[in-house]
Amino acid sequence: MNLYSDVNITHDEKDLILEIRNGNPTAFKHLFYLYSTRLCYWSYKIIGNKEAAEDIVQDFFIQYWERKESLHFSPSFSSYAYRSIYNASLNYLRDNEKFIYGYEITLSGLTEEESLSDEAEELQKHLLKAIEELPERCRKIFVMATLERKKYTEVATKFGISVNTVKVQVSKAYRIIRAKIVCLF
Repeated sequence: MNLYSDVNITHDEKDLILEIRNGNPTAFKHLFYLYSTRLCYWSYKIIGNKEAAEDIVQDFFIQYWERKESLHFSPSFSSYAYRSIYNASLNYLRDNEKFIYGYEITLSGLTEEESLSDEAEELQKHLLKAIEELPERCRKIFVMATLERKKYTEVATKFGISVNTVKVQVSKAYRIIRAKIVCLF
C-alpha cells in the first residue's frame, strides 16, 4: 500500500483513519504528509500568509489527533479537512483584525508600498459584495457588531432587540458570507 500516492486514496484514507483512531502515530504521520501541503496551499489562497496558513494546518492536525477517537467523517476526511481549514482561515482573517473599522474591508499589516496579492484583492471584493448582499437589518447589526466592534449590548440597545438576537444575526451573517465565499473556491 503506497500511502503517499493519490491512487486509491479513499481506501488508504479509510485504513489510515482506522489506524489513527486506534492511536497509531505512524498512520497519523502518513495522513499528515498526504494532506498538509495541499491544505496549506488552500489556506494560503484564502489568507495570503504562508506562515499563518502553516500554523492553521498544524493546529488542525493537532486538534484531530487530540479528538481522533470521537471524530467521524462524512463523506470523507478530505472533505472534513478542507472545510475545517476553510473555516479556520476565515476565522483567522476575522480574529487578526484583517478588517478595518467602518464598511470598507482591507487587509492590514501592509505598508503603503506593498499591495495585496491578486487573490487577496479578489477575496476582499467578494467579502464586500457578500456583506452588501446581506438582508438590511442583518447587515446593519453585523457591521456594528463586527466591523465597528460595538458591544453586543450596545447594538441590542440601538435596535431595540435582545443581546441573543444580536448574536443570532451575527451568526447568520457569518453563515451567509461563508456560503457565498465557499462557492467561489
